[in-house]
Amino acid sequence: MFPHSSLYVGDFNCQHVNWGYNNTSPDGESLDSWATSNNLGLLYSPKETANFFSRRWNVGTNPDLAFASFGQDSRLPDRRVLGKFPRSQHRPSLITPPKLNVPAHSDLVKRWNFRKANWKRCGLLTDESVERLPPPDILNIERAYQDFCERLPSTAKQCIPRDRQKNYVPCWDKECETLYRSFTRAPVGTDPDRAASSLLSRLGQKKQERWEETVNSIDFSHSSRKAWRTINKLTGRSGRSSRLCLFTANSITMQLVKNGAHRTGGCESTRFVKKQQSDLWKIPTLEGHSISEPFRPEQLAAVLRHLKPGKSPGLDSIFPECILHARLLSNLGFASSLFPAYANSKFQRSGEEH
Repeated sequence: MFPHSSLYVGDFNCQHVNWGYNNTSPDGESLDSWATSNNLGLLYSPKETANFFSRRWNVGTNPDLAFASFGQDSRLPDRRVLGKFPRSQHRPSLITPPKLNVPAHSDLVKRWNFRKANWKRCGLLTDESVERLPPPDILNIERAYQDFCERLPSTAKQCIPRDRQKNYVPCWDKECETLYRSFTRAPVGTDPDRAASSLLSRLGQKKQERWEETVNSIDFSHSSRKAWRTINKLTGRSGRSSRLCLFTANSITMQLVKNGAHRTGGCESTRFVKKQQSDLWKIPTLEGHSISEPFRPEQLAAVLRHLKPGKSPGLDSIFPECILHARLLSNLGFASSLFPAYANSKFQRSGEEH
């Protein structure tokens, strides 16, 4: 074994699950133990194409392997499998030194960066903006809501970054920017290596925190879509399916109704709601009934409390995060000032004129 950083490549022709085989052979187990005992990293990604394609069996495998020795704070080189080589079943591989920072590509679309938002200031400005709105007219509620929707984006732009980025580095913050400047300005010698190690350690720490946050936020009780999307990113599987839809429009509609049902109440709450609905159809008029009473601020606040962050905005272009953080600061006052006209509105039977 060489004492300095080295690459060990070759056609090892042994099977192991760590480099894409379904089974592990004794030779593959020995090779994996040798690499582990010598602190060697395997240059393999399941997203890459197989580096050997057997024309006889019409199957792709990975007998050509590459291992690299690395330090505690250094990164492995990058390996990319190229296209087919003439008159050979082996595909060549290109191994390049690791980059200090790898930018990720994104679409040129403006997006809100809620991670860097100043929610405290945003909540205060939102509450002040709502208080300056004129009292809404009960006969023109839509106009009052439209005025609120026009005020909220201008307030959010002062507290939430919103821009388009062609290339960006995930988990990059101000401390990483400072370490990167130290790396570029450091003289030749040990200083650049020390600055690079500090930068990589910082990025690794931030990525670990982001990973723990992602795993902790996965909730299988409602939907496993986010969990499978995370697993597909790790394994390289594509989330797209070419199969035709086997469900009818009615079954999809019924599932949407079930997903939108209120999940906090139990069986007693469901029976109570059904009984209330049955009684409503039996009474001649809604005047004097509890359902015709004005909305109370605590009822509106309870509805806002169930907003889920991370969802797309509706036709009003308002994100749930903006309402949630403003509600947390002003509590019930935000609900009563946001919908003051709805507090005096009443439910009406279908067919009655509004």
